Amino acid sequence: MGKNYRNMLDWEIEREHKNDLTNYRAEEEYKRRGLDQYDDEDSDYSGADVGGALGFGVILILLAAIIIISVYISLYAVGLVQRHWFFVLVLFLATFYFMFKKQGYSRFFNLLFFIGCYSLFTLIFPVLFSDLALRGLTFNQYMANPTIDFIELMKFSFFYALFMVASYFFSKIVTSRVRKKSSPYSDFSRYNRRM
Repeated sequence: MGKNYRNMLDWEIEREHKNDLTNYRAEEEYKRRGLDQYDDEDSDYSGADVGGALGFGVILILLAAIIIISVYISLYAVGLVQRHWFFVLVLFLATFYFMFKKQGYSRFFNLLFFIGCYSLFTLIFPVLFSDLALRGLTFNQYMANPTIDFIELMKFSFFYALFMVASYFFSKIVTSRVRKKSSPYSDFSRYNRRM
């Protein structure tokens, strides 16, 4: 009469089907259980390599665009801050004063303080990183130099981005220190709402 394929386990059905390709009942049970969807030779999908290559190409194009934009933004930011250095110092001192007056609990003044730290660190960047990012030149000499290649500009924006991460942590540390220092003397009744 034959074997009862409905009572067999999946691996047994698969073994029966693979060993004897002429066994019609084993093949039908194999397909009924959906085990044929895992076969590589029956795969109808083609073009996985093309989609992966296309996606990789799109990611590379986006990455190149982001790098080019970041280079020009960093150069523009440093150049702008170098021209308006007095306003940057006043901005930093004013935002620190207001953040200190609000004891570090106002989101608005903390954001302004972060912007002030960002601008101060942008002002300090060419002085501290003149050897690493600017090849030992001042920023104006660096920008006037016609032999700057794109790799040098990418290195400049990379160090600038790292320095801006440092400005973020600096602002967070200063804000937390102001909060800790002023917490014994502060009245928290107006800050009970969710911040």
